[in-house]
This record gives sequence, C-alpha cells and structure tokens, in this order.
Amino acid sequence: MKNIILTGGGTAGHVTPNIALIPLLKDAGYQIYYVGSKNGIEKNLIKQINTVKYYEIPSGKLRRYFSFKNFIDPFKIIAGIFKYYP
Repeated sequence: MKNIILTGGGTAGHVTPNIALIPLLKDAGYQIYYVGSKNGIEKNLIKQINTVKYYEIPSGKLRRYFSFKNFIDPFKIIAGIFKYYP
C-alpha cells in the first residue's frame, strides 16, 4: 500500500481541499495520514473521517502584529519538528 501525508490547518480553508482529496486518494490505494495541530479546526474535521490517522504536533502561528507569543512560537515549531522524529 502507498502512504501519503496531508497537512494544513489554522482555518478550514486550508483543510477542506485535503478533505476533498481523501476519497480520490483512498480509491487510488493510498493509506492517508494527517498532521495538524493539537487544538486547531483541522483536528475536529479530520477526526470525523475514520480511515485517516491524525497526528497532532506542537505548532506556531505567524502573526503580522506584535505579540509576546511571537517569541514562544519558534520553540513550538522546533518541538513540532522533533515530535515524531526517531
């Protein structure tokens, strides 16, 4: 079986195209995995699809305004990179 990883989050606009692709990928023989954030909308949307395994990772946000979270998010991104790294 072929494997594919989909990702996207933050808004449903990034998730819904992936959801539209899932039946086509399944029909083509792919095992589908989805990587997303712990608390994002993508988790709720993808968890409704029983055939897709969801992996949550720490993630940051690119803010275009000043916020102290901008100083914390790079560390979340680094943690997300190494979450499932052997």
